[in-house]
Amino acid sequence: MVNIIRPRVELVLTWGSEELIAAMTDVVYRAYAIEDAMRRVREKPELVVRRITSFLRDGHHSVLEFMGASWLIEGSRAFTHEVIRHRVASYWQESQRYVDYTKGQLRYVLPPALASQWSNYLDSASQTYVRAREGFAPEDARYLLPNAMASRIWAQMNAREFFLNFIPLRTGLGAFHEIRLIAWLMFDTLVDKFPITARWVWENLPRLHPDYCRGVEKLSPTYGTSDCRVISIKDAFEKWGMEVPKKLSEFIK
Repeated sequence: MVNIIRPRVELVLTWGSEELIAAMTDVVYRAYAIEDAMRRVREKPELVVRRITSFLRDGHHSVLEFMGASWLIEGSRAFTHEVIRHRVASYWQESQRYVDYTKGQLRYVLPPALASQWSNYLDSASQTYVRAREGFAPEDARYLLPNAMASRIWAQMNAREFFLNFIPLRTGLGAFHEIRLIAWLMFDTLVDKFPITARWVWENLPRLHPDYCRGVEKLSPTYGTSDCRVISIKDAFEKWGMEVPKKLSEFIK
């Protein structure tokens, strides 16, 4: 039986914080001690909101490189070929050269519409790989695996790359639906970690990439809205038969 799974995203860790960046403004420019600056922003949370919003609005984005996150992602090889194009990031990916998939790890990532009609093909591909392994090493037998083959990848990005490049590019309506789904799942994991940045980016998404709303006219009647962000989320999650996560759903109410 073919093992078909859905894309998965798990937050591994985050570093830095909006609070720390706001505090370091006093440290770098006003010679405060770090402890005193941190105490100040904790006593005045509105100061954090004002400073982070100002950095985002005025284009002082380099400070966002002092915070970021890493995720364990499982998606198709079609997805991983796209995500690694984002070079201001770090990746550690499952190797088809060294993993022996005859030991029960053959799994595929496929949208439900395709899975319902083509699972027999994937079963055949699995059997072909297993037979090939009788005479060939994993590094040679991997040539026979399809793009639907699941692959785990550990990805790490700073907040500037993630929020201001990756998210505007990969959640736009012209993006491949699997990477769009995964980008939203990644975004969902950071809503509570970097709330000021996440909210500002959400509110400004359509203007952060010139092609963000590509084809919105065709999709608007289907989803009853012309909001490209809402369409992007609903379309991606519907294609994969998945529910919109709770935190992300709050943005589209």
